[in-house]
Amino acid sequence: MKKSLLILPVMVALLLVGDVALAQEQGAVYNFGLDSLGSGVAMGLAVLGGGIGQGMAARGMYESVARNPQAAGKLNAPFYVGLAFIESLCLFALVVAFSING
Repeated sequence: MKKSLLILPVMVALLLVGDVALAQEQGAVYNFGLDSLGSGVAMGLAVLGGGIGQGMAARGMYESVARNPQAAGKLNAPFYVGLAFIESLCLFALVVAFSING
């Protein structure tokens, strides 16, 4: 139920912006600034998801090291690689946001 409450505002925003985004009228230029708003919202959601993902990964790492401190050396490399993958998704969202903004 909580997940659907988080997704609902995003769905409403996409439905409101969809008409302007898909309008293809010859000769008329519509520049309402909604592309900038959409790219900003998309980037904010991507960074929010990346931050939550990195927090969950760090929590798992710290819990596992707290249970078995001798395994910390073996867990460091996969932990940092996982954080790099999460961060690369945030950077990919930044590239997409810039490409939407033009």
